Amino acid sequence: MLTPPVGRRSWRAAALAAVTTASLLPAAACAPASGAPAATGTATRLYAYPGNPLFAAALVKATGDQSEVAALRQIARTPSGIWLAGEPYDMQEVRRVTLAAARAHAIPVIVAYNLPDRDACGKLSTAPRRTASGYKRWISRLAAAIGTGDDIIIVEPDGLPDIVRGCLSPAQARERYELLRYAMQRLGALPHARVYLDAGNPGMFGNPAQLAGPLERAGIRYGRGFSANVSNFQWTADVVTWSQQLERALGGRAGAVIDTSRNGNGPYTGPDAPQWCNPPGRALGPAPRLDPGPAGIDAYLWVKDPGASDGPCNGGPAAGRFWPQYAAGLVQRSDHP
Repeated sequence: MLTPPVGRRSWRAAALAAVTTASLLPAAACAPASGAPAATGTATRLYAYPGNPLFAAALVKATGDQSEVAALRQIARTPSGIWLAGEPYDMQEVRRVTLAAARAHAIPVIVAYNLPDRDACGKLSTAPRRTASGYKRWISRLAAAIGTGDDIIIVEPDGLPDIVRGCLSPAQARERYELLRYAMQRLGALPHARVYLDAGNPGMFGNPAQLAGPLERAGIRYGRGFSANVSNFQWTADVVTWSQQLERALGGRAGAVIDTSRNGNGPYTGPDAPQWCNPPGRALGPAPRLDPGPAGIDAYLWVKDPGASDGPCNGGPAAGRFWPQYAAGLVQRSDHP
């Protein structure tokens, strides 16, 4: 049910080509020279990547509807997740982003989304068959690309919920647990990375305590905690309460990060189906920030890039394709960023 960023190469090239002449992005988004220093673990703000495809979309549409252009530019200024979905350029991109963020004394959000049998429940973001050994090699390369970077890493949105919801066979579930644990152990060993294993959202699991055992088995203790509401629309206050309940079920030794990229109007309850896929009338949620206040909540993040389609539903393009009109609507219905 999630959206790997397909087709990013042309958008990214356009964005990077325009960075040197654009003034709409903050200093934290400026790209460094190739010899940028590694992070030291002391950064206190999030990083807005100038290669964000929405930045390119705003420039490409510069002669179009000016209210839409302004909305896209607002989103382009805001830090959001950089999704790695097994593309050939993943490691080059994550290394560039990590170094750029270090130079800016800021923290990028990296999303690892490349498991075998990915999106087993939603089936809109599936990919060619990956192997377990290939996935482990990919995770090791990702760890090497991040190195000493002060990155937030979201490990496999929906990866664990697919198991708990029964969308995998017993053999697939056993393999999935092994791979999640490997990813958490390998990435959690990085010196400055802040690693979170995805746990789903209150719409999936009314009783968050049922996730405690699966999260333990999947290696949550190797990281800082879990992510919640990734690519979903649950109200922030509800996700905070749900996350705090899950933290208590885990013995109070885990933190949470919450995706607030599109939950400004809460979950969609209308007739369009599936209700999680490009639902109409949604809005941006709270702006991303570290230490937002509620106990046990490490950050509000825009893990999902607000401009990426959930899939070919409710008028949207293929999963991961950037949909400027939907993104603009999110801004126009909200007070953020």
